[in-house]
Amino acid sequence: MTWYLFFKAVHVIAAVVWVGGAAIIQGYAFRILRTGDGRRQAEFAKDTEVVSMRAFTPASLILFLAAIAMMINADWPWGQNWITLGVIAFGLSFVLGIGFLGPESGRVGRVIEEHGPESALATARIRRILAVSRAELVVLLTVVWNMVVKPANDPGWFWGSIVVMVLGVAAVLGSYAASARTPQSSSSTTTAPPAT
Repeated sequence: MTWYLFFKAVHVIAAVVWVGGAAIIQGYAFRILRTGDGRRQAEFAKDTEVVSMRAFTPASLILFLAAIAMMINADWPWGQNWITLGVIAFGLSFVLGIGFLGPESGRVGRVIEEHGPESALATARIRRILAVSRAELVVLLTVVWNMVVKPANDPGWFWGSIVVMVLGVAAVLGSYAASARTPQSSSSTTTAPPAT
């Protein structure tokens, strides 16, 4: 085995953990949100925060370091479009995690403690954080597509995948915005509070 193959294997395994885990969480989220059970949603949000911090964050860092090692080992040029997209997506995901997902998870926990897991405020914040992480998953899946296809000499495929990604993110956020305007079916008929 060469060092390149070693780093590639580490990179792919980390991607499977990060992206595959995020996809499974969204599958559970769809199921749990449909129950309308605030307590179950709150427990799910707490569990997701723990899994994200203990599995996804280390996997994303390992993935990034293995990618750098592959680039150096294979002496690949850094300016290729699919590599640039990967670096931008990693940076976006990292900033999103530190700037919103992490702090929002803490805020969700405080809201649950103060207002209870069944409160409209807790439900609204849980739905918002899941919508943002769902949009992030669309970006990550686009990166996986580009890493596999490597459309370096075919800009049509590259830009086409970017357009699909943007439309996917817009669809996720648009769906969330539409559902946030509609009162949720629960014991409380109050609408979700504005985002803070």
